[in-house]
Amino acid sequence: MGAFSSKKKTRTYNYGRKNVRCLTEEMKLLQDEIKQIMREREEEAQEYERRVLVLTFREAEWKGEKKRLKEEEKRLRKTVEEKEGKIRELEENCGLVRGKCVLCDKGWPLLGSSGGCSSILVEQMREERAQRDETVEKWKQLYLAIKNELDDLIQKTHGVVSLSLLHQ
Repeated sequence: MGAFSSKKKTRTYNYGRKNVRCLTEEMKLLQDEIKQIMREREEEAQEYERRVLVLTFREAEWKGEKKRLKEEEKRLRKTVEEKEGKIRELEENCGLVRGKCVLCDKGWPLLGSSGGCSSILVEQMREERAQRDETVEKWKQLYLAIKNELDDLIQKTHGVVSLSLLHQ
């Protein structure tokens, strides 16, 4: 015989139009919030990319500067080694030990006195003076050439001005 005596009734829910409108409005607000959050995340991502790019450029600059400083360090070390070599050579040639002349037992001998130290020092001083004199002479020539050019220019401009005044 039958197990159920009645038929199952389907229930229909009547939410009403006001309730549906409230829910759709709430859904739109939530969607707007989601869009705003996504926009903020996108802006944050772009800002992060910009910062990464700036840091990458700075890092490249730092690497270049580090390389340049290492090269300068090598160059300066080489210069120091060359100068130390020259000092050692002078000490060996002059018979110097820690800056004092072994030959005369009194430190540096007087300039012009006999001995290897003084003649080398005097020779170096003469070479330096000759280089300075040569440089000064070149600067004088350059100065005179510039002065002559300026004088010629001034004379030409005054000559043009005076000729133009005569024509008026």
